[in-house]
Amino acid sequence: MKKIITDSASNLFADTLNGVTHQSVGLALICGEESFIDQPGFSQAEYEAFVTSKTEPIRTSCPNVESYLAAMNDADELYIFTISSALSGSYNAAQTAKEMMLEKDPHKKIMVFDTKAAGPTERMAAIKTSELINEGLEFEEVVTKTDDYIKQIKIFFGLQSLTNLANNGRINKTVAKLAQVLKINVLGWANPGGEIEQLGKARGVKKARKALVDLLVEHNFDGKFLVIDHAENEVGAQALKELVLAKYPQCHVEIGTCNALCSFYAEKGGLMVGCALAK
Repeated sequence: MKKIITDSASNLFADTLNGVTHQSVGLALICGEESFIDQPGFSQAEYEAFVTSKTEPIRTSCPNVESYLAAMNDADELYIFTISSALSGSYNAAQTAKEMMLEKDPHKKIMVFDTKAAGPTERMAAIKTSELINEGLEFEEVVTKTDDYIKQIKIFFGLQSLTNLANNGRINKTVAKLAQVLKINVLGWANPGGEIEQLGKARGVKKARKALVDLLVEHNFDGKFLVIDHAENEVGAQALKELVLAKYPQCHVEIGTCNALCSFYAEKGGLMVGCALAK
């Protein structure tokens, strides 16, 4: 059986992708002895209750090796997608599980992809692989074409708060505090190394959305397909979609929601944009 596995930073819990079996492996939010697992059946209300009831900082935890091993066990051809290795240990856990699985059964075919991203971009990569599988390509061909696609797709973001990113060491705390005090929306992307990089700032959500579209133009968006994941900000996502379509009338735009991990880092109002850049 062929199977696609994503960690939950992809905001993807579907059982199949274009008919190919899919499973999500959950990251977690942890505070003291309590945890909130990012898994199918995600409830926004339960998530909000967890994060708002905590007085101590919440940290995040990647899936453990055992979780990946359990997900791999029922397939002989596996394609695994993780959040950027620069942001999480998920990739390393998946690689360790792969090595252990191949020691047990060297006939399995397993590839772990570091997407250098998260959210909609990680999801785009997994869906692309399902399409390649359906074309009847051999494992090695699917891996090569998926690798090429991952190099082409990028994630951009517009965030209204950086507190959780700063508390978990993903960005500088001084930058986060300054943005909060000045009520600035921070714009950025995951750079080619998969690290969060600020590309600009804007005061007010309307200016931030326009600046996001300007970033797409600046980085040579191919204008074909774009995915927006939002953290409790459907109005903002729809408004951004309209701006994108005004600039790229032929573009197909999809809107999705952030689950626990991405909601935590994007924070309320955040927008995550996945797209492919022109070669």
